[in-house]
Amino acid sequence: MADSRTRKGVLFFALILGGAAAVIWTGQGQRRSSGRAFAFRYAASFANIPPNAHHVRIWIPLARTRANQEVLSRQIHSSLPYEIHEEPVFGNDLLYLAARPPVAQPLEVAIDYEVVVSRALRWEPREWVGHTTSIASADELVVSLRDEPLMVVNETVAQLAKDATTGQTKELEKARAIYDYVIGHMRYDKTTPGWGRGDTLRACRLGAGNCTDFHSLFISMSRASGIPARFVIGAAIPQEPSGTIPGYHCWAEFYRPGHGWVPVDASEAWQHPKRREAYFGSWDANKFSISVGRNLTLAPAQEGPPVNYLVYPYVEVDGKPFEGVTTQFGFTNRNTQEG
Repeated sequence: MADSRTRKGVLFFALILGGAAAVIWTGQGQRRSSGRAFAFRYAASFANIPPNAHHVRIWIPLARTRANQEVLSRQIHSSLPYEIHEEPVFGNDLLYLAARPPVAQPLEVAIDYEVVVSRALRWEPREWVGHTTSIASADELVVSLRDEPLMVVNETVAQLAKDATTGQTKELEKARAIYDYVIGHMRYDKTTPGWGRGDTLRACRLGAGNCTDFHSLFISMSRASGIPARFVIGAAIPQEPSGTIPGYHCWAEFYRPGHGWVPVDASEAWQHPKRREAYFGSWDANKFSISVGRNLTLAPAQEGPPVNYLVYPYVEVDGKPFEGVTTQFGFTNRNTQEG
């Protein structure tokens, strides 16, 4: 997708720097008649930027309307001028900020969202009920079959996929067999170093990790079986009236011709076995997606290597990745109705 949209503005983080008006972006399309409505705050703080830095560049993923999610408003608060670009492969919106010294610290950026998430599709035994999701382009399908540095598609993965799908001929049956294999092979475990990178071969070898590792294995095995699949990352929204969210959550989507992208959450199914059926193919009103894809080249392009996945800000200082970022997610439920 071309980088077709760039917006500039100067806004101020009202709670910290004193209130200035915020520009509101409203998602296009008809507002959903039912679903779960919530406010979501994405707040990032950038501290300890080296005082002798010559150039600071920041990219932050911006959630947008997609599939079962409608972003009704998106308010950006920043003490620096910003631009909005579109990442060229998956079409993610990116907030881009650039600064030269002296940079007032800590630098604060926040995005406030109003969101409605519906359950537009649900799984019943061997079939889906609901409307068709977005139809993928040929380019999207090619990208969703590729071999990637950590989400590999090699002989080892191909053999695992072949063994797991023996006797299955349809893509739906193969995807379900891979889902069942991943749940049986993996365990949710964040004690062994190396978890969370989405390293398929580590997942094959250790059979342990977090949601990133579960779904890297699912995606790699799906691709090895000729099924386009992709990575989605965001947050799980609790049922409480309001609060903070300790970190990200991710899941996978595979492509079924005539139906579109179908969601899968193998790590949640492992942790909640009674919902195993629901997590294969059902849109979840408790999920808020922020970006899609792995191995990302940003817009404008970063100087460093491709970004493994993007849910927290990516920062470069003088062309090198910078880790001094604190991110906090917060939410307020507007209702808990599910469509």
